[in-house]
Amino acid sequence: MSKASFERLAAQLGSLEDDRSVNLNVKDREDTKPNLTAAQRILKAWETKDYFSLLGLPEPEADELGRPVWSCTEVEVSKAYRKLSIVVHPDKNPGDEESRRAFEVLNQAHRMLKDPTSRDDVLRGAAEKARKRREQQEAAADLSTRMQLNAAKNERARELRKAEGQGLQAHILEQMRKRQEEAKRRAEAAAKAAKARSLREAGSDDEEDAVNPSRGNPRGAGQGPGQPAGKSRPAPESDSEEEAAAAAARNKRRKKPSFI
Repeated sequence: MSKASFERLAAQLGSLEDDRSVNLNVKDREDTKPNLTAAQRILKAWETKDYFSLLGLPEPEADELGRPVWSCTEVEVSKAYRKLSIVVHPDKNPGDEESRRAFEVLNQAHRMLKDPTSRDDVLRGAAEKARKRREQQEAAADLSTRMQLNAAKNERARELRKAEGQGLQAHILEQMRKRQEEAKRRAEAAAKAAKARSLREAGSDDEEDAVNPSRGNPRGAGQGPGQPAGKSRPAPESDSEEEAAAAAARNKRRKKPSFI
């Protein structure tokens, strides 16, 4: 069954529900009278936990998998809140207790639909109500229409599951790609830091060698034990020079003969 056929069947069920709404009791008809003030309508919606009606927003629907479907954005939620807050603001209604309480619950409902966690809870509850309401509408249809609707719902549910699986796979691949890019960036940053550190260490060694040339030999080049740093040891004399010096020393110490 095509999507257009499914929508036509849904419209037929909607008309059946409208026919059944004629049988509402007197109390329900009184509650829906349009003579309620904005503050009274807000307080009534708060009592029934109908936060969407409270803000004048459309109610969520449920898809064939029972998930909430809601087209309103955060901007639209804030816009509806500002519009109503001007009407029931205590400064605009001094001394009006209903307006004061309506303003308080309006703020609470706005916070609930703005916060992601509480909004998800509210949307799930609204989707469950929408699902039950749709089941009641389908139960009012004839057997042939219900069979067609069930076939269309099953087909749509398969399409949604397939799209959900593809979306999940795409999400996983995207997360993997992001992790790989992050790991690559970290590796490049680590390599760059190591290279910079190596260059700094090499530059520091060159500067120290230029300031202290004897850094490689703490005792000085050619320095022997006991010699002060920075002084080189004289080159050793040749063997002939050493022998001549020793002979001269011996002749100098030789004594004169006693008979002279």
